[in-house]
Amino acid sequence: MRKIAKGNIVYHNLRMNLDNEQHRRVHLVLSKLNVEIHKSVNQFLIDAADFYIRSFQEDRLLKENEKETKYISRQELENVRRELREEVKNEIIVLLGTALTKGTGRFQGIGDEQGSGTYGGFEEEEKEDNPVVESLADGWG
Repeated sequence: MRKIAKGNIVYHNLRMNLDNEQHRRVHLVLSKLNVEIHKSVNQFLIDAADFYIRSFQEDRLLKENEKETKYISRQELENVRRELREEVKNEIIVLLGTALTKGTGRFQGIGDEQGSGTYGGFEEEEKEDNPVVESLADGWG
């Protein structure tokens, strides 16, 4: 509960249950806090809370953002899925087309498949491995 005192001062209450181990630890530190190192118990709590808040995205801690949450409908989700499938399909076609046109084999004619360095009418050449095409091929086979 917040209570405004004079001008720009705001109070927040803190309640601790000494049967709770975490509360007991905090109470022990606060009750024996070295104020020669830390300005005050109040400033220590503010520093601790500020450190914790900064370690998260601040907007995830605020209640006000719950109202701004918009849920996606099934139709919207299906549209996103369809668009992603189409984009992935087009990207695969481009990658395969690029791989095929970059000299993956040189056509020699049909028939000469025995020991002459040809396979299925294509002569094998040294080529650079394309990790994207390899991963796609692994997924198909």
